[in-house]
Amino acid sequence: MLLIGTGMFFDGLDIYVAATVLGATLKSGFSTMGQNAQFMSVTFVGMMLGSFLTGFLGDRYGRRFTCQANLAIFGLASIASAFAPSMTVLTLLRLVMGVGLGAENVVGYSTMTEFVPPQARGKWLGGMNVIVVSGLPVAALLGTLIIPHFGWRAMFALGGLGALAVWYLRKLLPESPRWLESVGRTAEAEALLQSIESEDSLPHGPLLPPVTRSPAHPSTSLASLLIPVLLPRMIVGATTLIVINTLIFGFVTWLPSFFVQRRG
Repeated sequence: MLLIGTGMFFDGLDIYVAATVLGATLKSGFSTMGQNAQFMSVTFVGMMLGSFLTGFLGDRYGRRFTCQANLAIFGLASIASAFAPSMTVLTLLRLVMGVGLGAENVVGYSTMTEFVPPQARGKWLGGMNVIVVSGLPVAALLGTLIIPHFGWRAMFALGGLGALAVWYLRKLLPESPRWLESVGRTAEAEALLQSIESEDSLPHGPLLPPVTRSPAHPSTSLASLLIPVLLPRMIVGATTLIVINTLIFGFVTWLPSFFVQRRG
């Protein structure tokens, strides 16, 4: 929870930092309203691409690899953004950053799911979501304290350095035993599960219940999303997330820019 959640926090921080940064770039003349719109558009194009690709990469190379890769992508791109010479360069770097941001959201939740029993997933994933959205008030507070003294570039540097620090700490994150078993690395999965059981078992407590194995692996193709069981759930989930994200990002991200333009 700590290793995954800290990375998810900086993911949320880097997403929401755009609100304070764009207001500052507009006020200083570094950007225009049109350029700010391009910046936000490529952010979510990158996040869309990252979200789509990370599922395939996670299935192919493992959850731990994708966790590390996306942190490195948006961490390095965020630090590079602090030195962007123009808004065009900053926008292109934001596209790269968006790929890592979108990937982190997907792989963070899915990795946590694979470590938590079904009966407790709601609680733990809810806690993960609290960590992610806490990036909004923290980004706003840091922007208020940092930008007047150090400028908007410091916000990107701070987010990038935080992400790279978590990248280093995540070397301790174990691979998902579910993924190890799915690709035939049974011995590694068994060793990892034994270490988890040894930590969880009390000296004189009851033994853990036996593992119930599914007879076959479910289909992971895109066509499986269209089967009658999954299609209605996918439509409801996608519609809900589209509405929520449109309201959150559309409202929160643009407010500082609107206020600056109104004041000007």
